Amino acid sequence: MDVIQHLINLPDRRTGLPELTPSRRTLYATLNSIIVVEYVSYQKFTDLGSAEEIAKLLQEKEIECHLQDSSHHYVEAIGARQVDFAVTLNIKSEDFSKANKILENYYSKDIDTVEKSYYLFEFSDDELKEIISNPYDWGSFDLQLAKKLLREKGIEFSDDFIESKRKEKIEKLSMIQKIPVYKILLGYILAVIFFPGGIINGFLIVNNRNVLPNGKKFYIHTESDRKHGKNII
Repeated sequence: MDVIQHLINLPDRRTGLPELTPSRRTLYATLNSIIVVEYVSYQKFTDLGSAEEIAKLLQEKEIECHLQDSSHHYVEAIGARQVDFAVTLNIKSEDFSKANKILENYYSKDIDTVEKSYYLFEFSDDELKEIISNPYDWGSFDLQLAKKLLREKGIEFSDDFIESKRKEKIEKLSMIQKIPVYKILLGYILAVIFFPGGIINGFLIVNNRNVLPNGKKFYIHTESDRKHGKNII
């Protein structure tokens, strides 16, 4: 946001005074829309009814959320079965921890009463193990149910094992991306020959962030690349 404020305060070439010209207004709106991303994907559902039920529960607990149709987002289990998570529940990243606790308590009450028609009852042992090994790729309810179904067959997975898989996923997704030198050079050139394009390019380098499954945010580019981005701006 400091970068956007800097753009507002750039002096007009004729008067020397800060002026938000029409072109600068357009640039400001573009940059502001890029950086302000309130809601991020929290959990995916195979049907709208289940998604609406959880959304209502979270809203009752004062967690703002909204639903998004994301049809044809498939999760493949053991290369044989595809599950279409058609609806995405989005919340603010800072609410992830609170939402996790709410859903854990909520699902623990329903885990013993789920109908046998639920799709996980058709999964093989290997497919259920795949859910346990990829906890962030499946909802909290599916994870708990898979663990219960395997336990009933004498196959136990500890909470420490699941937590270790979560950490592995976070480490994999937390990798910083180094921008190729030629792209940095193109950014400098673009800033000279096409000012708005250069500003947007530099702004993205400085501010591009990812949201991890645990709700934490991090800048995806190295500090040296982000310094170049600031210079380009």
